[in-house]
Amino acid sequence: MEQVKEYHINNSTIKIIFGNIVDSQAEVIVSSDDSDITMGGGVSMAIRRKEGTEAIQLDVKKKTPAEIGDVVVSTAGTLLQKFIFHVITIDYNSINQSNIPVAVSKEDIHQYIIGHSIDKCFLLLQAMDLKSIAFPSIGAGVAGIPFEKVASAMSEAIVRNLRKTNKSIGVELYLYDGFSMMERWNCLPMFEQFSVQEAIAKMINKQSSERLIMDEVIAPQPLEATPDIENDVFISYSRKDSDVVKQIYEWLEKAGYKCWMDVDGMFSGISFKKVIVDAIKHSKILLFMSSENSNKSRNVISEVSISVEYGKKIIPVRLDMSPYSESIEYDIINHDYVAYDKSKMEESNREMLKKIVSTLKMV
Repeated sequence: MEQVKEYHINNSTIKIIFGNIVDSQAEVIVSSDDSDITMGGGVSMAIRRKEGTEAIQLDVKKKTPAEIGDVVVSTAGTLLQKFIFHVITIDYNSINQSNIPVAVSKEDIHQYIIGHSIDKCFLLLQAMDLKSIAFPSIGAGVAGIPFEKVASAMSEAIVRNLRKTNKSIGVELYLYDGFSMMERWNCLPMFEQFSVQEAIAKMINKQSSERLIMDEVIAPQPLEATPDIENDVFISYSRKDSDVVKQIYEWLEKAGYKCWMDVDGMFSGISFKKVIVDAIKHSKILLFMSSENSNKSRNVISEVSISVEYGKKIIPVRLDMSPYSESIEYDIINHDYVAYDKSKMEESNREMLKKIVSTLKMV
């Protein structure tokens, strides 16, 4: 069996690795522990055995007791990583309670906790602007969950989170048997589950892509390059919203801001992809004109994705309150947006300008 197996979800990579998670180069390593974070077994113990980890233990003690399902962030001490996410999967008091419904097993509860804690880990990655994380087989150690169920819960949760973002996130999953009780073939369920989830993700993406609308405009003359100037704002929009967006563009230009906008599809020629990428790279802000139309536009989704990759500031301007596309939502869900009232364009433009000015100060 291979030492490392890779899977790809959107722009992210998942690596399943046979080895010790403490040796990972990821920015974050995840450790499963009890509510008091005693660090008495598994990954936690492996961390404790490393030199210079006293700071970790002191840090977590300030944050205990934690509740089952919580994720406690601590320093990584002298380890290679920036942080450790302590996932609370064991609470001896609550797990031993007898008020669990007959139809719900302790394994069912643990599986839910695995998925819930992984969701929290990805929310923390987003909030802390981190791009790599290493997981152990959560719950397969002291918690005693069958490996097949751990594989199912982890693969579903990790892939679900990666499908929501176009960022490049590096995920590692370490398989390590410190007690030499498992053969490598016992780990096959993890590989099988991720293969299945990868195939499902590709199928869903293909179906979603087929439902997206490509803004088709025949260009009279394709342009080969963008003007070599820095722009304040790149306007990403659906051509179905051209009437209102063109007015916004003209208003911003009169206000003294350099804006880039593909008016009437003039950049839809053979080299338009390079033109769009260059224009985004040369802009400080992407103004995402969110509407029912733009959230179905393949072009707009690509432009937002490129902006995320280049670390550009994104300001959503909601021309209507249609939900964000799933391919966009994860990356901008925490962004403050401007609610644009077309019946009060002057007021809306001023609110939008306040947001642009304050954002430009942070660039």
